[in-house]
Amino acid sequence: MSEGHPLLVVDAVSRFYENGSVRALDQVSLRANAGETIALTGASGCGKSTLLSLIGLLDQPTAGCLRIGGQDLAAVARPSAFRARTLGFVFQFHHMVPTMTLLENVAAPMIALSVARAERLDRARAMLAAMDLGHRAGFLPSRVSGGERQRAAVARALINRPAVLLADEPTGNLDSRNGERVIDLLLAHARSQGALVLVATHNPDIAGACDRRIELRDGRLVAARPARTTPALLCANLDAS
Repeated sequence: MSEGHPLLVVDAVSRFYENGSVRALDQVSLRANAGETIALTGASGCGKSTLLSLIGLLDQPTAGCLRIGGQDLAAVARPSAFRARTLGFVFQFHHMVPTMTLLENVAAPMIALSVARAERLDRARAMLAAMDLGHRAGFLPSRVSGGERQRAAVARALINRPAVLLADEPTGNLDSRNGERVIDLLLAHARSQGALVLVATHNPDIAGACDRRIELRDGRLVAARPARTTPALLCANLDAS
C-alpha cells in the first residue's frame, strides 16, 4: 500500500435485513489510516456493531464495498485466514475458552499463522506481562476478575499484531476503574503496533481518548469530528457537525 492511501475504505456500504425493511446500515462511507484510533458512537441499534461485523468479515454487506489494504473484502477467499492475519477482535464479553489458561487463550490465535509452539508461548507471556497479567498466565478465566479477563482478551486481540483492531463495547461489562485501565492498555499497545483501531462505545471518555469520533444514527453516518487534537480525516457521505 503506497503512502497516503487509507488502510480502510468503506464505500457506500448498506446492510438490510428482512427484505430491506430493516436498514442496519444505509450508504455509509469512511476512510481511515493505519495508526488511527476511531470511536464509533451513537444510540443502541444505530449500526455500530453491524459496521464492525462487516469490516471483520463476520457478515456481508447488501450493497457497497469494503477494502483493507487495497483488498476487496468480498473477494477474500479464506475469511478465517484473513482474519487471523489482519484483524483483532475485542468484545464486551471476553469470549475466553473456559478450559484453557489465560496463556493458552492468548497464544491460540497464532496457531492459524503456524507459529511454533515455543514462540507462541513466549510471545503470549510477553503480551500478558505487558497487560500486567504475567502472574495470572497459568490461571483459568474463571479464576481471575472480569477486568483481568478483559485485559487478557485485549492481549489475545493484539498477539498477531493485526493491522486493524475492532472493539465492540470493550468496557461495557466493567466498572469505571477497570474499564479505564482496559481502554488505556488497548489504545497504548495498538498505537505502539501502528494498528488502526475502531471502537464502538457509548462511553464519552473512551470516545474522547480516540483521535476521531464518528457518529451513526439509524444506520447512517451523520457526523465525524476529531475527539482529540489530532487532525481528522474527512469522511464521505456525512454532514459535518
